Amino acid sequence: MGRNLHWRNDVRRFFLALLLFSAAAISFPQSEFAPEDFFSQCGGQGFRFEIDLPGSDREEVEPFRRRWLSAWGRAELSQILENGSQYRHYIKRRLLEEKMPSCIEYIPVIESSYKPLAKPASGKSVGLWQFMENSIENYLKKTKWIDERRDPWKSTDAALAKLSANYRQFGDWLLAIAAYNCGAGAVKRALAKSREKTFWALAKNKLIPDHAIAYVPNLLAVSDIAENSSWYNVDLPKAFYDSTIYSPLDDFDYIQTRSQISLKALANELRIDEKILLALNPALVYEETPPSEAYDLRVPHGMKAAAEDAIFDIMLKADYADNK
Repeated sequence: MGRNLHWRNDVRRFFLALLLFSAAAISFPQSEFAPEDFFSQCGGQGFRFEIDLPGSDREEVEPFRRRWLSAWGRAELSQILENGSQYRHYIKRRLLEEKMPSCIEYIPVIESSYKPLAKPASGKSVGLWQFMENSIENYLKKTKWIDERRDPWKSTDAALAKLSANYRQFGDWLLAIAAYNCGAGAVKRALAKSREKTFWALAKNKLIPDHAIAYVPNLLAVSDIAENSSWYNVDLPKAFYDSTIYSPLDDFDYIQTRSQISLKALANELRIDEKILLALNPALVYEETPPSEAYDLRVPHGMKAAAEDAIFDIMLKADYADNK
């Protein structure tokens, strides 16, 4: 009888503890997230999450956030992200592979409005990531016939390599991003003059150029809004990357050419829109492959064999015309 009583008491204690634990578990989210946390002053809802670059709540970021949240700023940001829809999946995948902050995806918003052929009035920089000619050594190729700064895929790889090199040098992503804008040398010299080795200290003391001072907070503002679009009540194009259902590399195949081939002639032979080949091969300055070197030409996925046959026919016609 005594044993049964102890057993029953133990069972009661167990169920009481379980009940208390369940009540605590249920009430925990309510104490962590107040109702007002779910509805923003911008008219949005959901939860605002931290982005993977630090500093988005700093006062230096606020003017840029207000700019992008204005009526025309919202429309502009939506259009820019739509411009980049066919490239953002690739950038996301590469950032995952390189274990880099996902917010780097938004650098082309600032640099080029996500236009692969973007070229400012100065004409010194080109492409999604706005590489200058004097900064492409060991990263990209430029000849009379080819300018890989215009290639969204190759320039993305180059930009991420450059940003990674900056991060290895400075050990801080905001400094690495500032260095992408104004040069690693400028950031290194600025750090040598500053007691505090942070981007914000360099910006506050104007030790780096004005465009670099604005560059980082602008990127943080764009990243915050894009990553928390529901909270800010902004309708923006999404670009989810899921390797199990989508691979950007499946969108095209490569064929190697060793002579001059016009993209227009190849499109005619393949009976496809010339714009498709132009979009896949924007690095070709004259819309033709180089006349005397090997070149890896992109063609739509599944058309490799047809493209090789078409090029063979084009070459036969050219030989016939030359010997006629």
